[in-house]
Amino acid sequence: MRLGVLLTLTLLLALPALAEPPRRIVSANLCADRLVLELAERDRVRAVGPFAADPAVSTVAAAAQGLPVTEGRVEQILAFHPDLVVLGTFNDPATGMLLERLGVPVYRVGAPQSLDGVRAEIRRLAAALGETARGEAMVARLEAGLAALPRLERPVVAAVYQAGGWSAGRGTLADELFGRVGLVNLAAATGRSGIAPLPLETLVAGRPELIVIESMGEEAPSLSGELLRHPVLAGRGLRRVTVPMRLWACPDPALAAAAALVAEAAR
Repeated sequence: MRLGVLLTLTLLLALPALAEPPRRIVSANLCADRLVLELAERDRVRAVGPFAADPAVSTVAAAAQGLPVTEGRVEQILAFHPDLVVLGTFNDPATGMLLERLGVPVYRVGAPQSLDGVRAEIRRLAAALGETARGEAMVARLEAGLAALPRLERPVVAAVYQAGGWSAGRGTLADELFGRVGLVNLAAATGRSGIAPLPLETLVAGRPELIVIESMGEEAPSLSGELLRHPVLAGRGLRRVTVPMRLWACPDPALAAAAALVAEAAR
């Protein structure tokens, strides 16, 4: 009987420890860095990915300054003795699996393709970090940004066009954000879903008024980037807007700023 009481007390005393939020967080992916540094106190973050402090792609560059950097290798991560590792879609899947086999908790940030998915992703990570209130505040910031988006007075045909001729069709965040401001997504209108190739001939035939380019270094000379400078895209009353990668790369409130930038260019 005494042994049973002792075991029960031991379990009860252990419960608060189990409910403690992680204190030694290692983030090894740009989107993970951005979310973690907004949702958790900086002193709980032991390391971030190599791009977290780069203002060209990161919305948390100032907070990331001075933090140790990991390239996502297992031995690097383990050196920080993490109690939570946050990975993303571009991390090697084997990294997360090996860490879990070694007993390290792993959270994987997804790549949602809808605003509902973005909200859910923010809340899910916030809960894992023990920061539900901060998660709700981040969702509220996203909602405020979306509510402030202008609505075009007439439909404007537009297309996302990336190096190599890739575009964003139906079922993508770009498509949903286009709809929010009154843009007609040419890729979706021509039957494309997800991230899909959009031939230059199809693009021209669709007579878009606006091309949206996500800045990911395609400005530098490259074979895939040459398509964006094709002579057929010059003139013709075609406008372009370049959306910095930091606004359109991750499931966070910066998406509303990306949509506002595109809407302004379409006016």
